[in-house]
Formats: sequence, C-alpha cells, structure tokens
Amino acid sequence: MRVRKDALSLTKDEKEAFIQALLRLKKQGRYDQYVHWHHHVMVPTVLPHEPRDALYRNGAHRGPSFLPWHREFLLQVENDLQNIDKAITLPFWDWTKDAALSDPTKSPFWADDFMGSNGVESDNWRVATGPFAFAGGNWPIPVESDGPALRRQFGVFINSLPTDADLKLAAREFLYDAPDYDCSPFTIGFRNRIEGWVTRRADHRVTTEGSQLHNRVHLWVGGSMAPMTSPNDPVFFLHHCFIDKVWADWQMAQRTANPDGSPHYAPMENGPLGHNYKDVLKPWEHRVSDVMDISVLGYAYEAPPAVVPLDFVATPFAAERSPFWAD
Repeated sequence: MRVRKDALSLTKDEKEAFIQALLRLKKQGRYDQYVHWHHHVMVPTVLPHEPRDALYRNGAHRGPSFLPWHREFLLQVENDLQNIDKAITLPFWDWTKDAALSDPTKSPFWADDFMGSNGVESDNWRVATGPFAFAGGNWPIPVESDGPALRRQFGVFINSLPTDADLKLAAREFLYDAPDYDCSPFTIGFRNRIEGWVTRRADHRVTTEGSQLHNRVHLWVGGSMAPMTSPNDPVFFLHHCFIDKVWADWQMAQRTANPDGSPHYAPMENGPLGHNYKDVLKPWEHRVSDVMDISVLGYAYEAPPAVVPLDFVATPFAAERSPFWAD
C-alpha cells in the first residue's frame, strides 16, 4: 500500500528524491505530457444545449468529475515517479497550515530545497530560487504552453489561502453534487464547494471574498498556476493531492454515516458528458466508478481520515456562470 505523506513531514532525503524524480521526468519530456492532458481536457464536453465554451464546463472541471478526473491524473503521475523510485509517493500540501502563519510565503514548503520561492516582479514574476528556477535551466516551459519560465505571484490575485474553517465548511456537505451539476455558487454539494465555486455571494457562512478552496489556492500562487496549463508548476500536484485527501476523508465520513454501500456520487446517469458514474475519464481508460475507493487503488494518506459531521441540505438552487478559477 502506497502512503502519501504531508509535504512538511518529508525527510531531507525524501524531499531530494522527490525533486530529482520530477526533474528527471521533465528532462525526459514526460512531464510536459501532464500539462497537455490537463489543457486538452479543457476542450468542452458538454450537452447539446450548453455553450461550447471552456469557461462553462469540461471533462475535469466545473462538474462532478472534477474529483475523479484529478484522482486518476495523480495516479498517472505517481506511477511515473515510482518507475524512477519505488519509494516515492506524491506528498500533499495542507495549505490550511500555511494559512495559519503570519506570512504564508515563509512556509518551509517554499524553501529552496523543496518547491522554491515566489517569482520576482521585476523579472516578469519568474521564480528565481529553488530547483525549478529559470536560471537553473532544469525547468524549461514551452513558450506555447505559458513558458519559457515558471512564474509565481503570491497573493497578487487573491490575498489569502483557504483556512481550516473554510475547509470544514465544505467537509460538512451531505450531498456529493446536485443538478445542474455545474459551478453556480448556488449549486449545493461537496464537489462544488471544494472546487471553490460556493462563495459569500451564495453562503453568508463563507468568511472571505472571492474564489474559495481549490480555486483560491490556484489564484493565491498565481503565475503559472493561474491558466489552464497550471500543471507547469509542480505545486499543482501537491495541491491536488491534498484535495484528493480531503475527498477521501469525506468519503470515509459518508461510509461511516451512511453504511448502505452507495457510491456517494452523482449523477449516476443523464448528467453532463464525462461526469456520469460510468463515464470514461478521458484521455485514460478508467471510469469514474473505477476510482471511488483509494484502498482499491492501492494507496492511503499519512494522516488518518477525520470523521466530520455531515449537514443535510435538500434543495439545489438555480445555475449561474462564472469565469475560470474565479467567482
């Protein structure tokens, strides 16, 4: 059983092995395939009456398959890392810990021996230190894919990371998703809330303005994490690994509260293309139904699942539209 660890609990040797494996994948050209997969899935896979607009809905975002698609994506990357070093698993970045710091930019997560620093404003926000710095020559990004350099803009687009309280609000959602299975701030359910579309506009309990949770992290890091080619920043995978852990924790809470054998997923059918329970997670062969249980997939998380109370919310609301990552 693979065990994914908190990034801040990695030893010096584990950090070094992880970074070196990423650099090797980049040198092989394999890493850029991940960026292509993520960007390509943004091509809309929508119902006939819906707009052909990547900002509306696609096979991996703004709908129920957001969590299954990225779970499969992480497995693809982790398998490649393990082909280099069997001891490596993807670590997760618990950004709620950094949110609690007086200055999140000073977190050990951004140290030069791990993810590296913020970008330099006077140099078009290019990352200047750490293993992915442009000057080091080890992390070139194709110009047509938002290159040539990795960029970060901490706190420029949005001024804070999501807090533990923000996360617990999402974890208490009873339903996985609800019609219209979209990104309206009024669409209830765990998926829409953790993806970050439920804002103060629709829920007075949300304590910060603007995008939330998953989306908020992309915007806070900024730079290469902001566009649809966001896997160009390896932080992407540590961020999504934490999102996957939160989903796994929520699934455990659901099985504890409702031990009826149901998949705790919606829609089962007749939803948006690519988002139904038996739909294929393109461009791979697994279906949504294949990735619902991490124990079957052969991995676990270092921190034990937190069984959280679940609210019962019964009535979905009407849909609205939002631009990508932002409210």
